[in-house]
Amino acid sequence: MMTTTLQAAMREPLLTVDTERDAIRRWQNDGDRRALELLLRSHARQAWSQALRFADNPVDLDDLVAEGMIGLMRAADSFDLKLNLRFSTYAAYWVMNGVFTALARIGTVIDMPVRTYLDARMGRLSGDDGGLSHLATQGAVPLDAGGEEQTLSDRLPCSSLTPAELAEMRSAQVFLRRLLRQALASLDPTEKEIILRRRLATDPEPPEVVAADLGLSLQGLRQRETRALTRLRRDLLALGFSRTMLH
Repeated sequence: MMTTTLQAAMREPLLTVDTERDAIRRWQNDGDRRALELLLRSHARQAWSQALRFADNPVDLDDLVAEGMIGLMRAADSFDLKLNLRFSTYAAYWVMNGVFTALARIGTVIDMPVRTYLDARMGRLSGDDGGLSHLATQGAVPLDAGGEEQTLSDRLPCSSLTPAELAEMRSAQVFLRRLLRQALASLDPTEKEIILRRRLATDPEPPEVVAADLGLSLQGLRQRETRALTRLRRDLLALGFSRTMLH
């Protein structure tokens, strides 16, 4: 299966509607692998975007991206050209489903249904089952050894990242921060300060404080913030971020 790096995926140009549909038609009707590769390369950013939401180390990230790419292939197989829909919108479900299925497999030390895994991560489960499911999503559960349950101190340890894995993860983070800075550059100074202080700060400032500092009313601040967020989302999508990645 074709693989690609995050940097290559983000640099790949988006397809026009006509080019996209022609590639789908050539793949579905003629089995043209070059058409399929064109689709995969131009939409690989979707697989990366979903994988980056959940992976906590480069090894898992590669697995999640691979499953996302398989989701893209399935979407290319089943896309109905009669639909008035862009391929990226249709493929979003297939990519997400592939990533979530892989996440439930590689993110736990026991087999767990995808829905149970996601509910455990979101804290939706309660009672003993919820506790055990939560431990499983963290890579550690009490194990039954000869009928004697181990204590929590005997849980399986999580492996540490190697220097190469850490470097790869940091490289991906640097690349994404660069795209964010590029999108922020399209805002005017006031809008940029609002977004930095209200949306991107580790501890966001109250709107009253920001409005007073900038000489704005609360209503004026909210209006500027809404316009800035709309412009920022538009520019980030143009740079390759997925809608789910912006939530």
